[in-house]
Amino acid sequence: MILLLFVVGVVYSLWGRLEDAVTIFVVISLLVFAEVWNEFRAKKAISALADLAAPKAKAVRDGNFVEIDPRTIVPGDILTLAVGTRVAADGVVEEGLGLQADESSLTGESLSEEKTKGSAVYAGTIIVSGEGRLKVTTTGAKTKFGQIAAALKTIAPPKTGLQLEMKSLSGRFVYVALFFSIIIPLIGVLRGGDARLMVLTGLSLAFATIPEELPIIITMVLGLGSYSLSKNNFLVKKLKSAEVLGNATVIVTDKTGTLTEAAMKVAGVYPASREKEIIKVALAAISAYSQSSLEAGILSFAEGRNIARDSREIVSEENVSDRRKTKAVVRKYNGQAELYLSGAPEEVFGVSAEVPEEMTERLKEETTKGRRVIAVALKNLAVGDEKRPIIDLERGLRLAGIISFEDPPREGVGRTIALATHAGIRTIMVTGDHRETARYIAQEVGILKTNRVLTGKDIDALDDDKLCEAVKTCSVFARATPQHKYRLVKALQKNGEVVAVTGDGVNDVLALKAADIGIAMGIKGTDVAKEAAEIVIADDNYVTLARGIFEGRKFYDNLSKGVKYYLAVKAALIMIFLLPILIGLPLPFSPIQIIVLELFMDLAASAGFVAEPAEKDIYNRPPRNPRGKILNRKSVAGIFVSGLILFFVVTAVYLITRRAYGDSTAMTLAFSAWIFGHIFLAFISRSDKEPIWRLGFLNNKTIDLWAFGAIGLLLLGLYVPKIGHNLNLTPITCSLLIEVAIFAAGMMLFLDASQYWFSSRRK
Repeated sequence: MILLLFVVGVVYSLWGRLEDAVTIFVVISLLVFAEVWNEFRAKKAISALADLAAPKAKAVRDGNFVEIDPRTIVPGDILTLAVGTRVAADGVVEEGLGLQADESSLTGESLSEEKTKGSAVYAGTIIVSGEGRLKVTTTGAKTKFGQIAAALKTIAPPKTGLQLEMKSLSGRFVYVALFFSIIIPLIGVLRGGDARLMVLTGLSLAFATIPEELPIIITMVLGLGSYSLSKNNFLVKKLKSAEVLGNATVIVTDKTGTLTEAAMKVAGVYPASREKEIIKVALAAISAYSQSSLEAGILSFAEGRNIARDSREIVSEENVSDRRKTKAVVRKYNGQAELYLSGAPEEVFGVSAEVPEEMTERLKEETTKGRRVIAVALKNLAVGDEKRPIIDLERGLRLAGIISFEDPPREGVGRTIALATHAGIRTIMVTGDHRETARYIAQEVGILKTNRVLTGKDIDALDDDKLCEAVKTCSVFARATPQHKYRLVKALQKNGEVVAVTGDGVNDVLALKAADIGIAMGIKGTDVAKEAAEIVIADDNYVTLARGIFEGRKFYDNLSKGVKYYLAVKAALIMIFLLPILIGLPLPFSPIQIIVLELFMDLAASAGFVAEPAEKDIYNRPPRNPRGKILNRKSVAGIFVSGLILFFVVTAVYLITRRAYGDSTAMTLAFSAWIFGHIFLAFISRSDKEPIWRLGFLNNKTIDLWAFGAIGLLLLGLYVPKIGHNLNLTPITCSLLIEVAIFAAGMMLFLDASQYWFSSRRK
């Protein structure tokens, strides 16, 4: 396209006036600058969001562990390793407890590697179990992973579905443009027209017809729209997810921290008479480097009661995983070892020697209140038992008691879920919590429509077909593992749903990648989850998630409006030039005018619709068909009708005034009609459902400024002789200009009223 523009400028330099050539090159420079700058801004915005959502590293700074940018790590730094951490540099293990790393990204080996003190750990690998400390030896491009990454820089990211659709459409328009740019000069020459003028007109028309701005429109609407979302804690890493965002029909969400506040405060300890003993057992099950929200709540409670942390040596530990919902720690002091267990009450009860009936009753009472409950137990080990696998030791424990935590629903979550439901977006809660806790929270926020709650064991008992049926009616799943979540996502997709899923752990990667939109939690999410997801919620809040999906609808609406308006103007331009050639009249626009018009079309289509406010029905209508295209039969018909009306406005003014005032004035009036016509068309294209008198003229400042700029250019061309001469315009009276503006406005208002009437009829 740029080469074609320069061909036009060069030919003008050879065949036309020097002033015309200079004007064309100035316009070309402005057009190229506008397009390149807009795309640069949008792509820079997406790149910045990807950086914001990038994993952080935990390193020792001034004696404390703090989160830092991995790019600031230097050899000699001490990093913490915990489950879900993507290692940020090559190094050597200084201290490790049950450490295992997945090195498949480097070696291709699917089995994880055990890491002990002195073992080498490499950047890019994932800690899948255990915890410890790493001393950094190599960073950046010098690491093994860095050397591989350097080779990947030459690989371009794949195009999104929208980009491919627009590329195909642009290709078809190229052939249309070439056809008319050849046939119009040819017919003009055969009818006795000036060959030079016809060739210049053909080149200019080819430039104006090819929709080279469509990729810019897509990038601006999605890229800059995503950047605006980032200001509200919604970080979009890939254009694909911004494109799909507004299509979501189901949100599969975690409970803790997403629907609730994640403020895990100890609400009660039972039996209360043994509170100090129970808290001490719970503290003994907390290790040095990894702290869950429950562990943080216990530590805070203990600090308030002056109960010190357990400082005895940890010999081994077994963390919570997809196989278990308990954490076991073996501590040793003066030759005596003890096993401490905390976590899901049913698992702790199952390995305890005795469970009093009142303990079971109290558990049921606490979970019915919506509280999260853990049980804690302990066992004195025989000499040498600490060397045995923990799983072999977990039997015959002494049950110490239970601890309940309060985690109320976040403010606004209930209203947001109701809003999403009204808009056809269903919310499904998947949690590892107890069935009754899940039921209570689901009732509080409005998810639970029936009394049915399925657990992970229930899911295991269903085959894929039965699970597809179950997810149609059940919206709450308790005691679920990441594998269960993955099966739920696949079942929903099999039912034809577009699924947005939240995740925060290593094992959530399956569900995040399987989902149509993978969304990681920014606060409690692991590095691996953030990398696998296409979106990161910085505040872990369901309200932010739902707001992002509605913004996605606005993105698509605005993109659709911009594309349809842009193509309607292209269609009108082709018709405006085709008719005079066919009936043997002079062309209504000169080549220089075509290029000036193209500049303003570009600015309107690519910039104006980005700032368009959301449609009023965005919270009421169901999600659109994800397999539907922007240019369906209805939209193509709308493009043709809009183009036809604009063509009629310009052609009618040209044909009527040509006989009364001559060719020069008629061309000036046709140019004025075009400016006014496509300004008014831009205003009425802002909505397919609301007429302009309801939308108002002053609530999209970008289009308002563009309109004033276009009218200002017209007035300068009409009444500043030097500019008018370069644009081939002649002065006309103000009354004539006002008449043309009224005629263009009247026709566009007629089009707007017709669209509103047909839209009302369809409703």
